Amino acid sequence: MGIIYQRALGSGSGKWWHDHGSEPSAFSLRDYANAIVPPLRDLGIRIFVEPGRFLIGNAGVLLTRVCYLKQTGSKKFAIVDAGMNDLIRPALYQSYHEIVPVQQPKTEREGKISKIDIVGPVCESGDFFALDRELPEVHEGDLLAIMSAGAYGFVMASNYNSRPLPAEALVRGDKFALIRKRQTWEDLVCGELDADW
Repeated sequence: MGIIYQRALGSGSGKWWHDHGSEPSAFSLRDYANAIVPPLRDLGIRIFVEPGRFLIGNAGVLLTRVCYLKQTGSKKFAIVDAGMNDLIRPALYQSYHEIVPVQQPKTEREGKISKIDIVGPVCESGDFFALDRELPEVHEGDLLAIMSAGAYGFVMASNYNSRPLPAEALVRGDKFALIRKRQTWEDLVCGELDADW
């Protein structure tokens, strides 16, 4: 079962599913059950369903901070502190992940939409999260949330380009707990040995 990528933030509420239930992309568990149960009912077998990313995909968010803004000709870039090693899906197969500012725009001017590339700091042309994405104005220091990172996010992360893995936090309501420490340089090299010759 797929997940809602384009409107991941909005789809977090039951009301959204009620209002958008007729859209092809809004395929709920009930829709799935209604599609598969009737033809299988007469077989008299038990069916197990592993919904995977449908449940977990939108439960995870990659938080990243804008380090620099760069303008070249007609292109505008926001270079963030997360990279393709943290979430490789956009670089690997151009997957779409909704990106939202953590702090919502305060004024109409700040909320003005324009196209921008959200790219990482790894020196690779594939190190991007979004190309020509329409977003509200972003500034250096802004915190952005890259949505739908809960499935195939951290599990596909790597230490490519000697980049330590990010920390992981678990959030429940207004509480949060650190569940994995941010990796350090020492963690990266702790298993390395010098050749005895």
